[in-house]
Amino acid sequence: MPHTAVLSGHALDGRYELHDVIGEGTFGRVYRGRDQRLARPVAVKVIKPWWTEDPDWARSFEREAQLMARVNDPGIVQIFDIGYADEGLYYVAELVDGESLAARLRHGPLSPATAREVAEQLCRALAHAHAQRVVHRDVKPANVLISADGRVKVGDFGIARLAEGTTDGAAGTIVGTPRYMAPEQARGRPTSPATDVYGAGIVLYEMLAGRPPFTERSAVELALRHLSDPPPPLPADTPEVLAAIVERALAKDPAARYPSAREMADALAEARAVVSDQDAAGRQPLPAVARAGRASGLDDPELLGQRPEDLAAASVETPEDLAAASVERPEDLPATSMGTPEELPATSAETRRDAPAATRVASRRAPRRNMNPAEGRRYRALLVLVVLLLLGLATGAVLTSSSKVRVPAVSGLTRSGVVARLRVLHLRAAFGQRYDSAPRGTAIAQQPAAGTRVQTGATMRVILSKGPAPIAVPQLVGQTSTDAQATLQRLGLGAGVTAVPAPGVSPSTVVRQSPGANADLAPHSTVGLFVAETPRWRPLTSFSGSGSGQSVPFQIRGSHWQVVYSMAYDGTCTLIFFCSGPSAQITNLNSGATVSQFDLSEGTGQTHVFKSGPGLYQVTVTPGSDTASWSVHIEDYY
Repeated sequence: MPHTAVLSGHALDGRYELHDVIGEGTFGRVYRGRDQRLARPVAVKVIKPWWTEDPDWARSFEREAQLMARVNDPGIVQIFDIGYADEGLYYVAELVDGESLAARLRHGPLSPATAREVAEQLCRALAHAHAQRVVHRDVKPANVLISADGRVKVGDFGIARLAEGTTDGAAGTIVGTPRYMAPEQARGRPTSPATDVYGAGIVLYEMLAGRPPFTERSAVELALRHLSDPPPPLPADTPEVLAAIVERALAKDPAARYPSAREMADALAEARAVVSDQDAAGRQPLPAVARAGRASGLDDPELLGQRPEDLAAASVETPEDLAAASVERPEDLPATSMGTPEELPATSAETRRDAPAATRVASRRAPRRNMNPAEGRRYRALLVLVVLLLLGLATGAVLTSSSKVRVPAVSGLTRSGVVARLRVLHLRAAFGQRYDSAPRGTAIAQQPAAGTRVQTGATMRVILSKGPAPIAVPQLVGQTSTDAQATLQRLGLGAGVTAVPAPGVSPSTVVRQSPGANADLAPHSTVGLFVAETPRWRPLTSFSGSGSGQSVPFQIRGSHWQVVYSMAYDGTCTLIFFCSGPSAQITNLNSGATVSQFDLSEGTGQTHVFKSGPGLYQVTVTPGSDTASWSVHIEDYY
């Protein structure tokens, strides 16, 4: 698989900044980003370029994004935008502040109560998608996001399909993740909401057991296990009600599972009280020694449940611990140790009565001086005023000399490059766009011009290239193939010519084009031309019989058609000189009129040509009195 460059630091369409990579999958790479226009964090998924080289895949992707955007629920990651930049096709989604369930499960299984809560929220979100006729088809822990406040959000509907299956996915195409794939997915059969129920069951199993039920490395082995093997038993302490929910959700037959994700969510909601009670009952009270340890601050799990002599040895404090413990904060002292001002004299007197204080030597005092306080204050105020005035003059001189900067040249830089260069000089940028031959997204003009001196903080107008101007596709249907190709060549577009049958149309005439007239295309794009091919005889239908009548209807598309027939007697005629063989009658089923009648006894390889034009016709062969075998072939000319 080829590699793509990391796009951190780019700005898609001059709007979506790409920061660090937060995930990568088969189809693209996900970046933490920022929407500059709305000033909000977003997640941006940029599709790998080799996928978008196929225009059919790109159109399918756009329809998928539209499908995802219509599923609006707090439990589903919301799609904001979709676009096509030089860096590739992308879509913008809500950024979830949290972690994936897959990351959380790396630390081991969840408690039954937590697993039940996550599974219920997951099923509620899937039920909302099913109500919009959307099946996720890739439910797994990596696509289950848990926000900082504990809410579950389902993300990456990248392979979602409408419940009726009316999408571009080819029949029999297997999509999904093998470890979480329902049996019907492994067989390449149509999916339904029951497929997501199976995926939710696998996720619940992994939350309880710490691993999925089947972990073989080979995709084929995983598919076979999902098709035929029951999942291994859950841990012994799993509540029976959760084990029963998992068992039903993982039924091999979709009809045996919960009919919908909503019913599975309701079953999980009903199990809440039982699971919570059992989870609480499963927490045994701590031993007395452990309780004493916790009360005294010995919370180390390795010490809980040890023998008293072990605890005694473990409770020896280091000198650093003793030093830290001996330093008390004022708020930690008893309230009686700090009296109010009224209490201090009494306390001092009592202290003098009980324990006289030792005599202390008084500090030496400087000799008394005669001072004028008012004059001193005026002198100090004048001095401060002079200093402030000098500082203001110096600051103004510095600011005056440095408040202007020289405008740099930004031609050829991308939007992010322009912002970075101006930020260093404390300048701002206002962006505009216009069509130009320069690469899309690069600066092509600026105002003021490079070298101009402007005030710091000023705003600079920068024009970015939108790339070459799009070309409007002309109306080409009805032109000859040669004229249509010449028209496209003059416009800077290419042509892809395909010959197609076109009854009643002159050969080499354009009967259809893709895209249609007035569509905008980038220069050097290709327009598909579907050209009428030269008419020829085409087999339409054939039938045969022996001694029995038969009627066959058929549809004629061309301007004329023909009947080719053969007949041979099985034995001799009834009369020597006269044979009564089978006959044929041609009827126009639209009008009921008889077009022609003829005998099949005329010989072998006979042909009747009819120029009655398009329509619905019927050939009726009536057996004669003599035994004969015959065959009839209908050919259409277009």
